[in-house]
Amino acid sequence: MKKLSIILITAVILSGCAKSFYDVNNNPNVTTNASVDLVLANALKVTAQQQITNGSYQTVTEWMNYWAPSGSYAINASDGASYKQTTDFAGGIWNNYYRNLEDYDYIEKTATASANYFYIGAAKTMKAFVYSQLVDMFNNVPYSEALLGVGNLNPKYDDAKAIYEDLSIQLKAAVVLFKRADAVGSTTQDVLFSGVNSKWIQFCNTLRLRLLMHQSLMVGRGAYIQAEINDIAANTGGYLTADAAVNPGYSNSAGKQNPLYGFCYNTAGTFTQDFWRANKYPITFSLANGDPRYTRWYAANGSGNYVGNVLGATNNAVGSVASVFGPGLLQSVSQSAILITGAESYFLQAEAGLRSFMANSPGTLVNSGIQSSFTYLGAGSAASYYSQNNKQTNYSVCTTTAERLACIIRQKWCAFNTTTPLEAWSDYRRTGLPADLPLSIHPQIDQLPPSIPTRFLYVTNEFNTNAANVPTGINYHTSKIFWMP
Repeated sequence: MKKLSIILITAVILSGCAKSFYDVNNNPNVTTNASVDLVLANALKVTAQQQITNGSYQTVTEWMNYWAPSGSYAINASDGASYKQTTDFAGGIWNNYYRNLEDYDYIEKTATASANYFYIGAAKTMKAFVYSQLVDMFNNVPYSEALLGVGNLNPKYDDAKAIYEDLSIQLKAAVVLFKRADAVGSTTQDVLFSGVNSKWIQFCNTLRLRLLMHQSLMVGRGAYIQAEINDIAANTGGYLTADAAVNPGYSNSAGKQNPLYGFCYNTAGTFTQDFWRANKYPITFSLANGDPRYTRWYAANGSGNYVGNVLGATNNAVGSVASVFGPGLLQSVSQSAILITGAESYFLQAEAGLRSFMANSPGTLVNSGIQSSFTYLGAGSAASYYSQNNKQTNYSVCTTTAERLACIIRQKWCAFNTTTPLEAWSDYRRTGLPADLPLSIHPQIDQLPPSIPTRFLYVTNEFNTNAANVPTGINYHTSKIFWMP
């Protein structure tokens, strides 16, 4: 009752694993033997696409005040701006993420059988990436029994903290594999790093540091974090200095466009994204703090003005007035799709230095992170921006730990605009920063005073098929991800 699902990519039949408890209608008589390099190419493409095109993921972008609905649409009770959730809210994320994990699991098992060390490492790395995001959205999730197929159709929910700890172990193991001389990947089918092992190691180390900084406000966690960071340093691979971005050969063909670009434009070059518009808050912040990036995040309207909408307002500007996505985000149909930004790598190291987990210069790293964001958006030099006498933009003029942390998280929030909104939400949930992030004024807000949700609810499909194991008593405003203080 197992089979591998068949995936068509550029006229080549690929297969990913479709063997978990999520797929109950597969033909058990069909088998495939897909090449791991081709499965990796498709799995990476899917992971990248899921970072922006899933509906509930877009709602996080709304909650973080990057986007707001156009005034062309009527406010209703189920809008994301109401903060309301049902068990259907994140069903797409849950099912799609686990199907993506099946492909990486297939790669790991197949590569292990043939001692193909590069692909074992790549699979371990990407499983850690996807599982970590599931934890960050849902807390406890199926992990140790999730990909056993018919061996266990009702997997248990593992403790989120234990999952995080094992993900760090898997990332460490992946680095060891990538260091092997006989760990060789395809330069064409590795659509993330073109088979460059040193970049995979940097990705592993940066993802591992992200997981550790998520836990930095947990009581009694300092010794563990320090030991883990020391262990990362010992592998001498370093951290990302550039964006980790997927590009399988995006082009102006149906289904082959960059995910964000295709979300906004059809293949005829017509802008079709009529629902999402600029949020007012980033424009207001930019103008008040000398930040030119608002002209890259958003586009001027027909009158040459930058107009943002307010989350939950009933009188927002209509589509022809409100600003759409700008040239820094929509660079071309063939632009790469971000998994982790180089800017985040610098900001993570800066926070680790601020918390004395690393011996580094946090201010220099913050400036490098800001410049990395400016470079990605095509905003030029950031030197005058981060040299202002302004504690929002210049780490060096901050005098207290609280001010320095606020500067780091503020600049992360700026850099994450539309590229990696889930990380902005994670930072907000663990630090409460940026402290002045506006809350929705939706007329049918689900509770007063309003608050941004702390997590997603478990999904309907799980209650229908795995009810005995789904955690109960979850409140999406008060139930916390394990690393939240």
